[in-house]
Amino acid sequence: MQDLCKRKGDEQQVKLIEAVLWIWLLVLSVIDMKKKCFDRKILSISAIAFGLLMITVCIFNVKDWKMMLGGTILGAVFLLASVITRQSIGTGDGYILTVCGMVTGLYQMVVLMILSLGFASFYGVALCLCKKAGRHTKIPFVPFICLGYGVIFICSLIIK
Repeated sequence: MQDLCKRKGDEQQVKLIEAVLWIWLLVLSVIDMKKKCFDRKILSISAIAFGLLMITVCIFNVKDWKMMLGGTILGAVFLLASVITRQSIGTGDGYILTVCGMVTGLYQMVVLMILSLGFASFYGVALCLCKKAGRHTKIPFVPFICLGYGVIFICSLIIK
C-alpha cells in the first residue's frame, strides 16, 4: 500500500500479505452476501494470523509499527461502535476492519473507510430510489470493504 517499507526488497513481502488480505476479503464478501453473518472462530483465527504476520513484519523493520497500530486502533473503533449501537454495525465488520487496519496502516485505513462508506452509501441510495429497500434495510458491508480495498491495492500496484 503506502511505501512505508524500510527496504526495497521487503516491499514484495508486504504486497504478498496485502494480496492475501484481498483474497480473504473476497471470500468473506461472498459469505456476507449469502449468510449475513460470520463464524467468530474463523474471524478470530484470521485476526490472530494476520496480527502475527504484521508483528513479524514490524520486528524485521519492514513496516512502521506506529502506522500498523494506528490502523488497528481505527478498526477497533468499529468493534466498539458495534457494542454501542447494539449490533447495528456488525461485530464481524469490526473484526474485519481491525484486520484491515493491521495490514494497511492508519492512512490507508482512513482512505478505506471513506471508499467503503461511499460505495455502501451509493448502493443504499440506489436501492431506495429503485424502491427495493427502505432506510432501515440492512445491507452487507464487507463487499464494500473489499471493493474499497481493491481500489487501494490496485492503485498501489500502479502508482509506485
